[in-house]
Amino acid sequence: MKTIKALLFTASVLLLSSCGSEEPKVPEQRAPNESPKKVMLEKIRRYEAEMHRSMQLDPNTATLAVSAYDEYVRLFPEDSLSPDFTFKAGEISTANHQYKQALMYYEKITAKYPGFRLAPESLYLQAYLLDNFLNDEKRAKIIYDSVIVKYPDLPYASDAKAAIKNLGKSDADLIREFEKKNKRK
Repeated sequence: MKTIKALLFTASVLLLSSCGSEEPKVPEQRAPNESPKKVMLEKIRRYEAEMHRSMQLDPNTATLAVSAYDEYVRLFPEDSLSPDFTFKAGEISTANHQYKQALMYYEKITAKYPGFRLAPESLYLQAYLLDNFLNDEKRAKIIYDSVIVKYPDLPYASDAKAAIKNLGKSDADLIREFEKKNKRK
């Protein structure tokens, strides 16, 4: 079941980030009076457009996009786009199987942008990554518990409760439990 959930999660991230590279990269051109922010945003827009052209994630383009998001956030940490770019960096890192890096971006959101609309999801995704990809069930449980306490009325709380019940169980254990429940019906 964990494997199925992990595959569904990865597929959804890939769908959101449907990415790839089909055209050669255009060299960055900058007008003498163009602001650094505008240049950065144009660079990000080009990488996003390149990633959305294909259903296949190109690891190089993904890495370049994450670097561009990271640079923008570093240069303009208080800009209204910075939390979104941090979240996107986490999504793309996850889709690119860079789970530790993705975790770092989601942690950054909850620490630096706690009022951001995707902060609850970022907290949940930290636990999810630890549980399903980084094999750190102890930390995952702590964060799942935090999701339940901080966001009891959001769907992430019920997802966290279900995840806690399944911590440490193999796919075979989960299938046996599911079959056992169905036999009782």
